[in-house]
Amino acid sequence: PVKVSFAVPGDQTSVGVLEEEGVSLGYGFIGPGDEEGKELHRRVTWSKASAEGLQHLYYRVVAYQKNNQHDLGSFESTAPKVDSKYLEEPLRTAVQGLIHEARQHSADASTCTGYLIQLFQSQEPSQNVRLLTRNCKKELDTARVLQQILLAADIDAHLVRGLYLKESRNRQALIPALMIRNGKNWETFLADQPRPGVPSSFLAWQRGGDSLIDLMGGKGARVSFSVLRNRRPLVGVVESAAARKGNVLTRFSLYNLPIDQQNAYRLLMMVPLGALVVVILRNVVGIRTSGTFMPILLSMAFLETTLLVGLIIFFMIVGAGLAVRSSLSKLDLLLVPRISAVVVVVIGIMVSVSVFGHLMQMPFARSVTLFPIIILAWTVERLSVLWEEDGPREVGIQTAGSLAAAVLCYFVMGSTTLGYMIFTFPEMLLVVLAVILMFGQYTGYRLSELRRFAPLDGDRL
Repeated sequence: PVKVSFAVPGDQTSVGVLEEEGVSLGYGFIGPGDEEGKELHRRVTWSKASAEGLQHLYYRVVAYQKNNQHDLGSFESTAPKVDSKYLEEPLRTAVQGLIHEARQHSADASTCTGYLIQLFQSQEPSQNVRLLTRNCKKELDTARVLQQILLAADIDAHLVRGLYLKESRNRQALIPALMIRNGKNWETFLADQPRPGVPSSFLAWQRGGDSLIDLMGGKGARVSFSVLRNRRPLVGVVESAAARKGNVLTRFSLYNLPIDQQNAYRLLMMVPLGALVVVILRNVVGIRTSGTFMPILLSMAFLETTLLVGLIIFFMIVGAGLAVRSSLSKLDLLLVPRISAVVVVVIGIMVSVSVFGHLMQMPFARSVTLFPIIILAWTVERLSVLWEEDGPREVGIQTAGSLAAAVLCYFVMGSTTLGYMIFTFPEMLLVVLAVILMFGQYTGYRLSELRRFAPLDGDRL
């Protein structure tokens, strides 16, 4: 029978754990669990009733970088006791000599630790250092000796072993570090660095505890690490992290909808931003547009056709529609039949443009079907009535205002950053609503009216 206990990492200040699993053929596997406050001494266990020869056990963890903090949090457990062999001669004298020297050249636990590391990293170590490190073959052995000296100096010190989460690397060894309590704060020292701090990509694999791996029923256990870097969408990382912690709020995300519905909402969620642009242009700037929502619908069409192609198609259809509408005005039709006739004419124009563009090898003409038919028909009708009542100048002013608003809406609604923020955090629509309500109570001068009332104020305007 064989049983293996192995230390594994948990969530930390700068690095979080998304997934973890143990893979080994024929072995039972007991995970570490996710009990509150058990992030420090997490261990997994493999077991098998009978095993013979060389055995391979695999443990896989998916970690992600939370932020750029350069600390590993804190320890809640008490510090270990000093090994008894360091309380006996001659090691005891060497330890006390180093402690006395470090205290004379330091002011607190942090500077004392840094000075001791400098002594151990010196090119010409002292006799005390040579005595304590004579059996140290690895960097880990030196870190253990440093920990014993700090414990003997009444400094709360814990051994940490971790990995650098950088580029892909195979057969990587754990890097030892020391976490010490400096007053109320915790500081981390790499075993070969006299200054506190670790890179934000440092994953503490083992924090505290006596061993990395315990093997019962076998011998010759060896551990090696491989690191593979890949990229994941940030939203997926957040959802996985929330699910791991049992957070149910992420279930109400738009990302859980089917893909076709997500694509529809990605465009619809940008409409309030377009409405905000129209509100500002009409109520604050004073630009006149042909209707309130026509610029928004036009900008949605421009997003599909690109701006230049959309403007060309708009002028072609509206110009042809106005020409046909002027001929229909001679028939003295009622409102509903007249608008219906304009819809039929607009559709006919759109079909003609598409067919003609295909024959003439003009790919942009195929985009005409992306324009909203009803809004084009209503635009043609509205502009034709405006032409009859107020003349061509007013038609030009409102058409130019509508296109200016549509172009601004195009750039705002086409922003990938705003689209991501609105879709990921739909509660931002409440902010947009609040701004619209604020502008809804604006009763001051519009910017376009400053020129209108300039003669009343003399030279000041």
